Amino acid sequence: MSISHALQDEPASVDLSPSGLEPLFSVIGQAVDDGATDVHIDAAADQAALRFRVDGVIRAKERLSSAQARRLLNQIRVAARFPMEAAFVPLEGQFRWCNEKTARDVRVTVVPTFGRQESAHLRLLLPLEHWRDTSQLGLRPRDLERIESVVRKPHGLALVAGPTGSGKTTTLYALAGLDNLRRKVCASIEDPVEFELPFVRQLEVNERRGLTMAEGLRTLLRTDADVLLIGEIRDAESARTASQAALAGRLVLASIHGRDAAGAIQAMSYLCVPYPILGGALRLVVAQGLVRKLCRACRRPWRPDDAQQRLFQQAGYAWPETVFEPHGCAECGHTGYAGRTGVFEVGVVDEDMGRWLTAGPHQHEVRARLLQQGMQPLTADALQKATDGVTSLVEIVRFFADFESAAAPYPLEAAQVGGNGAMERRAATAGLPGAAAP
Repeated sequence: MSISHALQDEPASVDLSPSGLEPLFSVIGQAVDDGATDVHIDAAADQAALRFRVDGVIRAKERLSSAQARRLLNQIRVAARFPMEAAFVPLEGQFRWCNEKTARDVRVTVVPTFGRQESAHLRLLLPLEHWRDTSQLGLRPRDLERIESVVRKPHGLALVAGPTGSGKTTTLYALAGLDNLRRKVCASIEDPVEFELPFVRQLEVNERRGLTMAEGLRTLLRTDADVLLIGEIRDAESARTASQAALAGRLVLASIHGRDAAGAIQAMSYLCVPYPILGGALRLVVAQGLVRKLCRACRRPWRPDDAQQRLFQQAGYAWPETVFEPHGCAECGHTGYAGRTGVFEVGVVDEDMGRWLTAGPHQHEVRARLLQQGMQPLTADALQKATDGVTSLVEIVRFFADFESAAAPYPLEAAQVGGNGAMERRAATAGLPGAAAP
């Protein structure tokens, strides 16, 4: 059944059952089938746009009439149990969708827009089995061993860094799953809680009721927790409290915004954590992003051209004889890609480096020290995934362009996939970030 068809005839009343909310359940069902992580509904004067985010890329779906959009927005309000009288105010909530095959927790945000219209965002949260296994993250065995060696210790601060939408929360939850949580008292403070963690005391930030991230963290420290999970360090008080908790003998797992591992350490310093405390607490930094995976059904082998060979050369690596490029087929929606995987750099801070950090070195010195101690940069992991046929060089260039855009324009021109799946290749004009000069 198409979404527009499901929205044609409005029933006299709407209930919370799947049949009563059939148009809404049809929309979510199609999103799940497409592998979408987000559903966007944006209403205008006489129509509305329905769009899905799949593998990090927005895909336009059907255009809805204003009546269809209003009905869909009303059903979202009912499913999330929003008060119907609360019109044209921001609302947040959650509900659960399921069919005979799978289930999704759906996080809802409804916001008023200009002209007395409304827009809605639905985030489809992955089920438990998709994020509890670290082997599904895309980490190389060597990096996974390094992470496990740190996280299995009883104390220390482990940071997961990256921009918004880079998969930090998924990695953070997977790291929490490395420990046998039944044997330890675990607690988390999150904004918001994205996944339900078994055997974990999960606290959600609610600033309207006075529960800030810092206040929630202080409360959890009084609960005799062995492991603390912090959804995101955003302020100086939370950064200092997390570091001091790690020094006091707790394992603290936290995410933070940062371009790379060294940038995450610098961010903690900007948040007023003294380097002597940071050097004593910090034991692990994982920086990451997400790249799209090539569709295995239609990917095509390709011999790297001169511009693509220079990407490997500038990074200091030998280029492979064959890589793969996207093509497009029915299985991947004619995009050439299906799913995403992580690109990582993993820095371990041992006692010697911790003592060295107490002097407050510059960010470029921290990065050089991490590389000296065996950290492979994001560039290396990305190129290795292209060599292995997991992703394409086109996607790697696009990834680094997006990844670096917040700091500086990225000078590479990305190859693009045309409407028929054919490749349009354009020469790269510079190297990947962090690459050595040839």
